[in-house]
Amino acid sequence: MDDKVMIDLLGQVGGLFTSSLELKENVDFMLGALHQLVGCDSATIFLVDERDGSLVAMATHPYGKTVGSVATFSAGEGIVGWAVSERHAVSVRDATKDPRFKSLPIGSSPRSALVMPLESPQRVVGALTLARKQVKPFTELEQALVRILANQAAISIDHATLHSAVQQQMAEIAEQKDELELANAQTWENSRLKSEFLANMSHELRTPLNSILGFSEILRDNLAGDLSDEQRRECLDNIYGSGKHLLSLVNDVLDLSKIEAGRMELQYETFPVAAAIREVLTVVRPLAQRGPVELETAVIDPELELRADKGKFKQILYNLLSNAIKFTPTAGRVAITASRLEGMLRVTVSDTGIGIDPEHQQRIFSEFYQVQTATDHQFEGTGLGLSLVRRLVALHGGTVGVESELGRGSVFHFTVPMNGLRSEGRPRNRILLVEDNRGNRDLSTMVLRGHGFDVETAADGQEGLQKAKEGPYDLILMDVRLPGIDGLTVTRLLKADPQTAGMPVVALSARAMMGDESEALAAGCSGYITKPIEVRRFIQQVSAFLEASNL
Repeated sequence: MDDKVMIDLLGQVGGLFTSSLELKENVDFMLGALHQLVGCDSATIFLVDERDGSLVAMATHPYGKTVGSVATFSAGEGIVGWAVSERHAVSVRDATKDPRFKSLPIGSSPRSALVMPLESPQRVVGALTLARKQVKPFTELEQALVRILANQAAISIDHATLHSAVQQQMAEIAEQKDELELANAQTWENSRLKSEFLANMSHELRTPLNSILGFSEILRDNLAGDLSDEQRRECLDNIYGSGKHLLSLVNDVLDLSKIEAGRMELQYETFPVAAAIREVLTVVRPLAQRGPVELETAVIDPELELRADKGKFKQILYNLLSNAIKFTPTAGRVAITASRLEGMLRVTVSDTGIGIDPEHQQRIFSEFYQVQTATDHQFEGTGLGLSLVRRLVALHGGTVGVESELGRGSVFHFTVPMNGLRSEGRPRNRILLVEDNRGNRDLSTMVLRGHGFDVETAADGQEGLQKAKEGPYDLILMDVRLPGIDGLTVTRLLKADPQTAGMPVVALSARAMMGDESEALAAGCSGYITKPIEVRRFIQQVSAFLEASNL
């Protein structure tokens, strides 16, 4: 090759390496230049995998599309691994006769080869290999040219790797910032909803109390003069009705607190679905007659039986039906249907009421949430009814949903297992293990499952967050140092979400410095387990946390 052409080609490679961080583009150009400068049949760049020190082909020339089939070398394996571990360039006259070469089919083995480690001032980043199909060793001049480009390539690769690492860290910081902002927004929203709930609850409690106290005072002190028997009966009816309403409110709050604390136990029995629906319709019919609102019912199979907690099942039906009646105007219609669907009971409650805006359709199942504001009491209620429906359906192993259109009514539906086996008698031992290290994850899973625990796993914070929302779980074991979203941020997000706030989270971490446990507890963790785990003590700790969460 002409000297001027050679110098010009070297200058192009050097200029590209110093002006661009596009690593793949730079490497491909360098391999093409080497192909021209030294006349090799193939040239390949291997990069060190930081996880295990192996050498993996990044690019090859001229057969770029075959890079995936190029052999991978373990640390010290073959002539490539040997050159990198020894940090020594190797020129081989005939590779088929060199015992250091990794065994390859004779048809694809190179003959003359040159292997040069890629070293930046900080570290070894990989290796460059050139091969010829014929026995034609690389001259000293050719080796010198290759060394010049190899040094430039090593520095460029190191810079590009560091740049990529910095960009990734910046992306992770930005992601964590977004997650923190989301957590703060959720915390603020939860605080707002709780304040609104207290305002609503105050109103709902005072309304029946006003009737109870007012009519009681009239009866006690004869403040309205002599009352007829009918008037006295009317006062007593008001007191009784207001008392029942007040009791219903208190029971709703207690039920929610029991579910949150994991103390709600289902009492299973087998009963006819049609009979349970009739019993609930008897209770809600007076509410419908005030409208008036027409009530319709259809059970596909009159002999249909369900194994579930009958009281809680009727409570689900009552909440859905009374809610539908409340939001359905005069002369409207509310219908309930029940049918078997692939081993599940599907119940729908439809109405011709005011409908629900799409932006509210999922949030209405959250605690404390109402579409109306705290000062708008056109429709009475505390916003607890649908959240109880969601929780009670979930306890039965089912799901609930809604389809609605403003001004055209709503259809609420839920499904629960026909035979109750999904949750009946289920021991409270369902655990979600969030751990990014595969070895630690496999060890903890093996130990927990070997002691009878039902374990699901997640490999990072985002997956853990998603699986927790798909739960419920009786305990979440959370590694603190996770890629992407760290474990404590995940914990804060879980505690800020009403759907997952009740699941106890225990930190599982190798960090054991002063203040680490306090930080975890402040984030919402119920406890702190340090690694490495001692199997016997680990099982005792997990069992204790599960027992505490069930009290």
